[in-house]
Amino acid sequence: MSPGAIAEPLPVYFIGHAGVGLLFNESQNNLTVQNNLRAIGKEILAIQPRPKAIVTLSGHFEAGEIHGPGVIEVNVKSDTPIVHDFVNDFHDSHPFVYDYDWPHQDASDLASYVWKHVVNSGVKAKRVERGVDHGIWVPFKIMFPPETPLDIPVVQVSTFHGYDLKSQIQLGEILEPLRREGYLIVASGMAVHSFASIGEIRAAATDEERQARTKLVLKESETFDTRLREAVSIQNAEKRKAALLQSEDLHEFKRSHPTVEHFTPLLVASGAAGDSGGHPVGVNVVEPGMSYLNLRFS
Repeated sequence: MSPGAIAEPLPVYFIGHAGVGLLFNESQNNLTVQNNLRAIGKEILAIQPRPKAIVTLSGHFEAGEIHGPGVIEVNVKSDTPIVHDFVNDFHDSHPFVYDYDWPHQDASDLASYVWKHVVNSGVKAKRVERGVDHGIWVPFKIMFPPETPLDIPVVQVSTFHGYDLKSQIQLGEILEPLRREGYLIVASGMAVHSFASIGEIRAAATDEERQARTKLVLKESETFDTRLREAVSIQNAEKRKAALLQSEDLHEFKRSHPTVEHFTPLLVASGAAGDSGGHPVGVNVVEPGMSYLNLRFS
């Protein structure tokens, strides 16, 4: 065991991060998603010994195209602000969301250590300076409310740019050894994330057509969510990798992920988990075009 290593590797989490509406929407599904995330936050705060840092990956932090394929970015900025990087314009409907903040710790020295670890693995990695995107601060604001704040530094690592799903699992495999050095890995994305499908529902000309499209999209979302749960539960790294990569061939995959940036953090989490299968955390919430699946690999 290397100096500073811990006896048991820390767990890996995948969380369904939702949008900023998670912070103010009072629908039953939204309240359930909040409760699921709070449960994970309590688990993380109960981990002993305390993690050295949380390595985060987000569906909103993909390495920049300018660097080309095969490059990872690691944020080394100190005192990182949060970014109000919302898909929708809330200035008229909910202007208060631009006042949201999320006090937190970062650690540029630990981020540089993670960057060096990635470089030493043979992957090109760039140090960058950026803020914290809503794929991290929105769910973490729920997970760690003011009465039980997060007291662990956050290190942001990108996923690879592009559509090579295998490379994302390999990134997780590169990060896996950090789990024995006190780094907790939390990947934030969505098991199903299809604004295109939601747009099809909204574009329906009649109520009848809208109901039919809603039913179809919900079935597609539930089918992919179920297949994904089966794949991540496999307690063998190579077999789980094969099952996840095969999911790309499903009709429901393209319908659930017209773009892959919200799916790739789950692949990284799975790659970092070794032979540990993924266990759902909380109550299942699947909507037409969205799944808020949370997983613990341990």
